[in-house]
Amino acid sequence: MASDTTTSYTSLLIGGLMAFSLTGTVSVQCIVYYRLYPEESEKLKGLVASVWLLDLVHSAFIGASLYQYFIAWFGERSQIDVIPWSVAFTVVVTALQTFIAHCFFANKIYRSSQQNVYLTAPVVFLALLRLIAAATSTAEMIVDKHYSVFTRPYPGWIFTTGLSLSSAVDVLIAICLCYLLHKLKLQMGSSSTVMIKVVDTLTLYTLENGFLTGVATTASLICWLAMPHNLSFLGLHFVIEKLYANSILASLNTRKELRDMRPRISPWADRTLPVLSADDFSDPSPRDPLNLLNPLERYHSRSESPTKGSHIPVSPFKGSPSAL
Repeated sequence: MASDTTTSYTSLLIGGLMAFSLTGTVSVQCIVYYRLYPEESEKLKGLVASVWLLDLVHSAFIGASLYQYFIAWFGERSQIDVIPWSVAFTVVVTALQTFIAHCFFANKIYRSSQQNVYLTAPVVFLALLRLIAAATSTAEMIVDKHYSVFTRPYPGWIFTTGLSLSSAVDVLIAICLCYLLHKLKLQMGSSSTVMIKVVDTLTLYTLENGFLTGVATTASLICWLAMPHNLSFLGLHFVIEKLYANSILASLNTRKELRDMRPRISPWADRTLPVLSADDFSDPSPRDPLNLLNPLERYHSRSESPTKGSHIPVSPFKGSPSAL
């Protein structure tokens, strides 16, 4: 029991410190977003503000929880079995942030697949079930008040279901987006090495986002099932919300990098090549702010339209082409 208590305190401390560090990353990402995209739509700015606010609220609940365990109950090792109200609320806030992230990426799937409901609906449905499971877990934590009660078969299976659904949705989103990107790559063939490079980069970002959130959620689930008598699972759970917040913000902030890739890869790149998203590569005022990629539709429409003028603009200085 002494070993479990020490492990619990250690997990809470390390998880809390990691969570606060990632909160700093979320804040930096939000600031970067507002500086990179000052003319973005109010809808998308509101989304970023909501993500930022939820993350700060989550950090406040973590801070209140650590204060309770390490200061208010200092020296009272038996209190490690008590569930503070602040811990219970970290669960539902994590679920809200997770739901926003899942819907954000589901929107990408919907628009990239030419509004394929059959591809998008399972993602949204499972994400909603995950939110319901987490809200129920929070209610049970408040009622039960002790981990020794909460880890019983009921309501323990509800918490297990929530984490399992979260991991499943991460995998499903990654598979769908990678499939759509691969489909776009096949349609491009070998005619556009620059855009193929962009698609490969997007695929890598998709896998990295899904990998980080999926690994953290799965690790918390494993600790919950394998070590129910200590709070290792909770230390990992503190971090999950931060990773989902960062995944949304990283997806938004990398648009400028993707937009700049063509000149960086080839200074003579064809400016008329089809783009993955209007708000990623073209007009400063995005037509579809929540759409990071809508590849197939835009590829067809852009590729079928005739190109006006030369692909290499003529420099005002005679005899030399201008660098793009």
